[in-house]
Amino acid sequence: MHIVEILQRWTESNAFFTWLRESPSVWAYPFVFFVHTLGLVFTAGASVVIDARLLGAARRLPIAPLARFYGAIWIGLACTVLSGAVMLGSDLETRIKNPFFPVKMLFVVVAIVLTALLRSRISSVDSAESTVSPPMRALAAVSLLCWLGAIASGKFAAYF
Repeated sequence: MHIVEILQRWTESNAFFTWLRESPSVWAYPFVFFVHTLGLVFTAGASVVIDARLLGAARRLPIAPLARFYGAIWIGLACTVLSGAVMLGSDLETRIKNPFFPVKMLFVVVAIVLTALLRSRISSVDSAESTVSPPMRALAAVSLLCWLGAIASGKFAAYF
């Protein structure tokens, strides 16, 4: 038996996922979706701000203090991953068969890797430095595209 089939059977018979799928309560799926969106705001939102600065927006803003955003980014990521796993389990077969799901996951994974790479580079920037190297600018551009791609493909998935 394939792992997806095992997970599908488990989520279909699991009382929590059944409640999540079938309950009209605002504390069911709508709450999990809210936590997912909130996590995305902190993760993608802060990452987009950092990426925009590295790409030239708000040039007078020093780069080093942007490292303070990463605590919120990682907490937001934890909320997004956990709530995303719960939402995935609520309707595993439908979500996995959605043509936008693998696209979204690819964008998310690459965006997270790039966010971690940018974090390490921002940490090594001198506090008075405000210039951005071309490789760092390229990472920021791809990161920005990946976060926007993840958000767009997640929204488009709702229509398929």
